[in-house]
Amino acid sequence: MKHITKLKLAAVHQLCDAKDKSTEFMTVFMQDTCKVNLDCVNAYMMLKDEEHSALFKEINEFVELLNNINYIIK
Repeated sequence: MKHITKLKLAAVHQLCDAKDKSTEFMTVFMQDTCKVNLDCVNAYMMLKDEEHSALFKEINEFVELLNNINYIIK
């Protein structure tokens, strides 16, 4: 699986966790928003916790960068 696909899935995973959505909702939402099949979602879900944490960290750092850029541009 490509790294960008993992990041997209991790972003949806993080959002669904924050919104307290069910696993069933999350898997369908991942498929729809990331344009992947269920096998891809299952492969992502089987990643080790350490890899999920690293992906979440990467997403959060990118979001922080975008927020900083937005603050400077305003």
